[in-house]
Amino acid sequence: MSSSDGKLRYDGRVAVVTGAGAGLGREYALLLAERGAKVVVNDLGGTHSGEGASQRAADIVVEEIRKAGGEAVADYNSVIEGAKVIETAVNAFGRVDILVNNNSGIYGNFGQANYSAAKMGLVGLANTVAIEGARNNILCNVIVPTAASRMTEGILPDILFNELKPKLIAPVVAYLCHESCEDNGSYIESAAGWATKVHTVRGQGAVLRPTLDEPVTIEYVKDVWSKVTDMSKAKHLGAIAEASGTLLEVLEKLKAGGGDAVEDTFEFNSKALITYALGIGASIKNAKDMRFLYENDADFAAIPSFFVLPGLLLAMSTDKLISKALPNTQVDFSNILHGEQYLEIVDDLPTSGTLLTSGKVFDVMDKGSGAVVVTNTDSYDESGRLLVRNQSSTFVVGAGKFGGKKEPIAGVVPLQPAPSRQPDATIQYVTSEDQAALYRLSGDSNPLHIDPQMALLAGFKTPILHGLCTLGFSVRAVLSQFADNNPAIFKAVKVRFSGPVIPGQSLRVDMWKQGTRINFRTVVVETGKE
Repeated sequence: MSSSDGKLRYDGRVAVVTGAGAGLGREYALLLAERGAKVVVNDLGGTHSGEGASQRAADIVVEEIRKAGGEAVADYNSVIEGAKVIETAVNAFGRVDILVNNNSGIYGNFGQANYSAAKMGLVGLANTVAIEGARNNILCNVIVPTAASRMTEGILPDILFNELKPKLIAPVVAYLCHESCEDNGSYIESAAGWATKVHTVRGQGAVLRPTLDEPVTIEYVKDVWSKVTDMSKAKHLGAIAEASGTLLEVLEKLKAGGGDAVEDTFEFNSKALITYALGIGASIKNAKDMRFLYENDADFAAIPSFFVLPGLLLAMSTDKLISKALPNTQVDFSNILHGEQYLEIVDDLPTSGTLLTSGKVFDVMDKGSGAVVVTNTDSYDESGRLLVRNQSSTFVVGAGKFGGKKEPIAGVVPLQPAPSRQPDATIQYVTSEDQAALYRLSGDSNPLHIDPQMALLAGFKTPILHGLCTLGFSVRAVLSQFADNNPAIFKAVKVRFSGPVIPGQSLRVDMWKQGTRINFRTVVVETGKE
């Protein structure tokens, strides 16, 4: 919430601040109270060495808040008795909205092994709280402050001690606690009027054996050690599922020496890119679409969603991947439906070339009425540079009840739910009655989308639009609204195809911006269905 003067407010919110009797905690408590929060001032009142206890430190801060017109109560419990601290808040104010507990020492410091161990433990705890709490709109971030306090007095040089003012960090913490801040699972370091996000990252790593049947040797580890320690392609992992997914990919590559992989080539040029752009509604009526429609445009580029095609064509080749995953089922165009799609752009995209796509079956699930086959495909250019990754989930009607598992393994990219608030932007498109006929020229030739008889066999009254065509419309909307049609900003997209679209119907793309991520939902205007 904000006031008429634009200042962020915390009216009606209850904040628990630990260690609030002095230093950082005191500044957090005072600022939150000044902006309208009801504050529980927790402090054990010990010495800088951690000995003793006194109620005076907390009482003084409570008195300051009350004299300024705010509401506050003191709590004298140790943080190791967290339930008692929260009980104080609930008894006094009936709820808890904000909990602030400092975390520093993550880099390590001579003579502070116990302190650093405890603080890094909080980072791990915060990671899990962020994941578990998200479903209930509970956000958890880590603040890594450096400030002069009782803990650092006599340790830091005077010039540094005098400039590390807790007051300069308090606004950073206060913003993290405000409902307008949507960060979750972030580590924010702040000191002396400066702040930054901190990430733990993992390198690309190296495989330590040629196949699953061979052992790992010390000599092999030595030979590839430079790759093990190479951080040039390091990336941040948001959850254990991502880490496990990478390991599963490694094991898949090792299995039988990589012999299970299926490969195919995919050639494309400017004509293919333009045909695709027309197939997903790009038009010369929109001047900013010209970069996708005219090969001599100074900024000519591919719409990123074009690159679902090499992975799709490999995965949907019934004699290559999906049929091999279900050897006891007849798989053809009459009994397969595209369920989910993930596309990740790994490197700069060319406007022509030949891609080598390598794919494998990653997971198979038994859904009773059918089976879900998940395929992973990687596409490389002629030099061996990885350009795009695709993950497709295909539902095979009637292939279930074979006794398989029902849930996906780690590494199947999950959907991120849209926020439960009004969209930040909405764009509406009208599809053409010839939309499917035009889109299939890009290579997705499933007759379900043009042949009335095949549509009836699949359970539809009339041919339906390709799910990936509606994906293309949606990607265009996001690029138009949030990227000024610059495809270089695009990183990845994950979608679920939840219902059919009939060519000629209108599409409404609702969009929510959360940091660098855009959630979207595409709805058929005529039916109101997603």
